[in-house]
Amino acid sequence: MRRGRLWGVGAGLLLVGAVGGFLSGVLWDRAPEVTVGPQAASGVAVPQSREALVVAWTAELERAGKELPDGWEGLTTAEIRGRYLHQRVVDAPKAEDIDPNTVRRPG
Repeated sequence: MRRGRLWGVGAGLLLVGAVGGFLSGVLWDRAPEVTVGPQAASGVAVPQSREALVVAWTAELERAGKELPDGWEGLTTAEIRGRYLHQRVVDAPKAEDIDPNTVRRPG
């Protein structure tokens, strides 16, 4: 009787291990894949070259009724990119402009 019970426990443990291995394999395959989002969240690509950044920055400044600042030629490409992106944020429409009925209610 003991020998039969020992074989039964051993077979049960083997079965539990096999089911556990199978389920872990299935769950491992269901892990979400890594995706890459768009480079610019707004869907508009940010220019990469210095010349393209200057053109885009100039257009944003003209939209705001401004001109390139004096001495802008001495700015690095990264500084121009930063100023261009800042101007785009400043020129972005506010929620009230998009939908006048959007009212922020206090907590």
